[in-house]
Amino acid sequence: QGREARAQWERVREQRKAGAEFPLHNAEASKTAAIDAAQRRNEGGKGRRQEEERRLTQAELLEEAKVTAVDNEKDLQRLVRIEEDMKKVVWRKRELTGPRIVVVSRKDHFSISFSDPASVPALNWEGASAQPPPPKQVCAITGKPAKYLDPKTGQYYATLEAFKKLRANA
Repeated sequence: QGREARAQWERVREQRKAGAEFPLHNAEASKTAAIDAAQRRNEGGKGRRQEEERRLTQAELLEEAKVTAVDNEKDLQRLVRIEEDMKKVVWRKRELTGPRIVVVSRKDHFSISFSDPASVPALNWEGASAQPPPPKQVCAITGKPAKYLDPKTGQYYATLEAFKKLRANA
């Protein structure tokens, strides 16, 4: 893989020297490179002598660094232009119309306020009460508070022994 990547880099470097520009993310180029690499792997049969990996010299590494620096500078300038264009855009906030409810919740304080109190319907809290809790279920066998419901018989039970008796009677 390293040899293929290096060969790909060499081709790109030669093309850049020739004046070709490459976008940052080019899916088609990546796809083409993957296809090329697959073909090279398939062509490398058993009896063929494989090329030795050539290490780059210091001068070649410096040349590569120069090319990379130029590319990075171009990318930076492009990104700065994009940021400047975004600063020029006027972002408009949507105007809120109609009555609003504002809820403020803090550690020691909770409040609800209305932007138009006249639009709030009158609430009559006098005589209002909470619904009573549901009745506690009682075991059909022991008379103790039941924790479980037998799906087969539909009866409540509290203990394993009560369950066994329910099933025996069913």
